[in-house]
Amino acid sequence: MDAKQVREALQKGKAQRLKEKLDYIRYRESFGGVERGTVIVKKRIIWGYPQIKRVFTLENGLERNMPPCVVYAEEKIDGFNARVALVQGQLYGFSRGGFLDSFVTEKARGLGLEKFFKEYPDYVLCGEMIGNTPYTEPVKDFDVKLFVFDIERGDGTYLPCDEKYKLLKEYGIEHPPVLGKFNSNDYEKLNKLILSLNKGHREGMVLKSLDRKNIVKYVTPNSDIEDISQVSGQFFDMPIGFFYQRVLRSAFFIDDFSLDSDKYSLKLGKAFYTALRKSIRKARKGEEIGEEFEILIKDKAIWEDIRKHMSKEVKLEELWRHEEGGRTRIRFQKIYRRTSRKLIGYAAGKGLAD
Repeated sequence: MDAKQVREALQKGKAQRLKEKLDYIRYRESFGGVERGTVIVKKRIIWGYPQIKRVFTLENGLERNMPPCVVYAEEKIDGFNARVALVQGQLYGFSRGGFLDSFVTEKARGLGLEKFFKEYPDYVLCGEMIGNTPYTEPVKDFDVKLFVFDIERGDGTYLPCDEKYKLLKEYGIEHPPVLGKFNSNDYEKLNKLILSLNKGHREGMVLKSLDRKNIVKYVTPNSDIEDISQVSGQFFDMPIGFFYQRVLRSAFFIDDFSLDSDKYSLKLGKAFYTALRKSIRKARKGEEIGEEFEILIKDKAIWEDIRKHMSKEVKLEELWRHEEGGRTRIRFQKIYRRTSRKLIGYAAGKGLAD
């Protein structure tokens, strides 16, 4: 990447300059071979994490997208994508879209990653964060966890799987469970594995060639349907593609494996109606539609950062806060404006010309 390309990206609105705790350039869209989410801080580049192909049918998807090779199957973790990098001598966290994330930054600095970055200052840890975050369901057993699924070398390429696992183990860094090592065309074993994941209501798996140059992901219908059940009550605040993709993926899976169609039809119907009817009941009372989250932070300014970035899409309402061992626990609600407005209007008798 050269200065001319960056200037052109800025001029065309494909990238933007941001001044926060760091002065940096963020790629808003992929442009000129540079991935969306790429971050530039002076001469330091944190490359955007590339999109991974999702296959809708396992055997044909592997045959078309994965050359015959040995692959590792990693469990797919349902969290939010984050990258952690050493910039100007300090750890910082970045979102998938390339924003400096003060919440991820604080949490990353408390995970004991300093020794790793002292030895590998150019590397970037790419992972999925779960737990008490502004984006995932609150938990009681722990605060947050970062599952590192890839290590980027600092030049846009990734460590081979065995080298990655070795480093993560050496430095005590968590990673998604490794489900096994398979030949990419050993469909019998891979089919058994994904059926087992579906039975256990796990999200799915990511298959990576040993050199990490070939990678695909495949998810389970139970996971797809559970996703729908979690957000159907926020119906008008979700892109229609969210529902479309999950219905289509689950239908392919059910057909491929000759699962009980009636059973899954009932599950899918409940997934759509249960939360949506709950929201409708609230709307009948004139109540807004929301979802609760919880965070535990040292720096109270992080809450203001969250409010600043999220308030463009949803309304945030603080429910309570209390001090806890030098940190502040905040419970808050995301109010889904569009869903609230439409459902309250329809419940009050508003008509729709269609």
